[in-house]
Amino acid sequence: MEDTLKVKIQPLTAELFRPYGEVLKPKQLIYPETEEGRVAMEMLTMKYRASAKKMDQLAIHFSYNQTFIPVQGSLVLVVAPPPRNREAGPSGYELDYEKVAAFMVDPGQSAFIYKGTWHNALTLGSECTFLNVTRKNQGEGTSPEDELQGKIERISTIRPYVEYVDLKKRDNRIIELEL
Repeated sequence: MEDTLKVKIQPLTAELFRPYGEVLKPKQLIYPETEEGRVAMEMLTMKYRASAKKMDQLAIHFSYNQTFIPVQGSLVLVVAPPPRNREAGPSGYELDYEKVAAFMVDPGQSAFIYKGTWHNALTLGSECTFLNVTRKNQGEGTSPEDELQGKIERISTIRPYVEYVDLKKRDNRIIELEL
């Protein structure tokens, strides 16, 4: 049986979020970056999943940073600091389970994650519409519905610059969110 890491969802504040990224504040600039492809904005709607409070996968990407901005409904952003051993590859990337955190991002807030920050997003409401400031390659289109519903097995073939790590398979662990 897998080991369960329980993580309490907390409000998004600049101070608490600092190890993972930045919270956009009035009169502040944040610059999205991508080493390849182009910076893109897309409006996505994520629907509630019955299994949302338990997750066994996190995404990670080193070639760009990403921003989540809910416009209707709230999303929960689960994060962990970037690994120090980037050269190890997905099977060996350091994941500091002691620093896994979950933040409630409400409409009008903006959560900007650093390159390499482990992450996953979900909604606990019926749905959440949000702006996703991300990287896209020419002709790639918007993020597929499968990804927003937690079905990410085939996403790495569509977007090879995003790595998904199955924590249950790799570390025999899952993350369970607590309100």
